[in-house]
Amino acid sequence: MRNASSIAVGLIGAGNMGTRHAENIHRHVGAARLAAVHDLDRQRAEQVSTFCGSAAVFDDPLQLIRDDRVEAVLIASPDATHPALVLECLRCRKPVLCEKPLATSAADADKVIQAESALGRRLVAVGLMRRFDPYHVAVRQVIASRQLGRPLLYKGVHRNPAIPYDAHGEVIVTNSAGHDIDAVRWLLGQEIEDVYVRGVRSHASFSAETTDLLLVQMTLTGDCLATIELYMAAEYGYEVSAEIVSERGAVVTGQPAHAIVRSEQARSVPVPVHWLDRFQEAYVAELAQWAHALQTDQPFPGASAWDGYVALLVTDACVRSLRSHSPVAVETPARPSLYADASKFAS
Repeated sequence: MRNASSIAVGLIGAGNMGTRHAENIHRHVGAARLAAVHDLDRQRAEQVSTFCGSAAVFDDPLQLIRDDRVEAVLIASPDATHPALVLECLRCRKPVLCEKPLATSAADADKVIQAESALGRRLVAVGLMRRFDPYHVAVRQVIASRQLGRPLLYKGVHRNPAIPYDAHGEVIVTNSAGHDIDAVRWLLGQEIEDVYVRGVRSHASFSAETTDLLLVQMTLTGDCLATIELYMAAEYGYEVSAEIVSERGAVVTGQPAHAIVRSEQARSVPVPVHWLDRFQEAYVAELAQWAHALQTDQPFPGASAWDGYVALLVTDACVRSLRSHSPVAVETPARPSLYADASKFAS
């Protein structure tokens, strides 16, 4: 694929996430253009198409993938649809950026790994976008410099202002923890060996089955510990942070703040209420670097299908731990050679 002007992208899924991606491509990513869109709600797909310059609207996502006018595919449809759509992209040998999770189970993600390995080309990217968030990137640079010595403890926080979906603990793990799991692996360059997950109900008004605050404890291959707090009803806003305690100090992500407000004997900064606002810079950077990689036949610096698969291996272990109330080992197989060589990412 080499388009001198821009990459023709087909979007599958025009909900909140898909619409944000479409707007970012149209406004901020000169190396790509929206050429096609599909959503089960055709009216919503047509609205996105009109905003982005009359992209073709498809009623069938498989037809969109197969269409010759589409050079690359962006998947932002419901989680359960991801593996089948990614596999069709591989069958058509088209690059695809799939929103997380890559699948809803490690077994389904493994099918993607096997199909991509059989091609011998890395066509799949996964939207684990904290890798492009400038605040997380800054922390990674400090850790990689080794100026603080060996990392000893990772402390992650992931809070939502209100429960956005069914708040059973397992749903929170499968729908929300993927970004945090990937952040642990990416920031530290280590694998997760075992997990222990416990949960509580934060508000007495919630149903007895609700478990909206989870604590995930981990041990890592570098003799490092990790904790992740997942709190879905924090009320005050949406906030994500990562702190790494090391031998000679600690580093923590800064928090986006455009102004400091002084009022009523206090100084304060605004906290966003939605992840789309908090990670806008990361979404733009992710799309821009994906499109640039496709245009120039360069490796994509973001998460691969392997990263998406490993995140699901850990997620599956977290669910088993939550059910059993005990630690669970994470069995990570040897990394296939395809994912050890970044040069095998091909457009």
